[in-house]
Amino acid sequence: MTSMFPALDRLALGLCLCLTLACCSVPHARDFAGKKPPLDPKAYFTGHLSSQGTVKGPGGRVQDHFTTRLHGVPNRRGLLLIQDFDFQSGRKVHRVWDIRVVDEHHFEGHASDGVGIAHGEAWGNAFEWNYTLAVPVKGHPVKVHFHQIMELQPDGLLYNRVQFRKFGLRLGTVLETFRK
Repeated sequence: MTSMFPALDRLALGLCLCLTLACCSVPHARDFAGKKPPLDPKAYFTGHLSSQGTVKGPGGRVQDHFTTRLHGVPNRRGLLLIQDFDFQSGRKVHRVWDIRVVDEHHFEGHASDGVGIAHGEAWGNAFEWNYTLAVPVKGHPVKVHFHQIMELQPDGLLYNRVQFRKFGLRLGTVLETFRK
């Protein structure tokens, strides 16, 4: 059966799509401009830190837990950040980031298991980081895109929310807390 109002049907479909996308949108660092305490990623990640987190699948079901040990070493370009992940499942990941400060708000970097250049922005108490990693799946590297937003809290904890995607489809999320 065809509709008597095809233009209205297309409009309704378009509105539903826009609402769906708006509900699933992720925050961006610029949304936090002016929020306190201010986050300077280079300063925060200099020295020794640790974190703990949870990996959730696309339906929100917990897939794994992890802890990390981090060590950040400042250099003239920015920061060398060494991460060691220990997953509850037994998996271990060693990653080295070479992060360059572009200007007050912008950063670029490369991870040892990264594909291409990572791009970041810091505004207010937030840092946004977008990058692609070559994630091993059954012995073969698979390119997965990561979008993370970190928020510095008044007590010095840094909350991190990560969404990871392949072909635009969300594969899961990571919730993580950093502490100095």
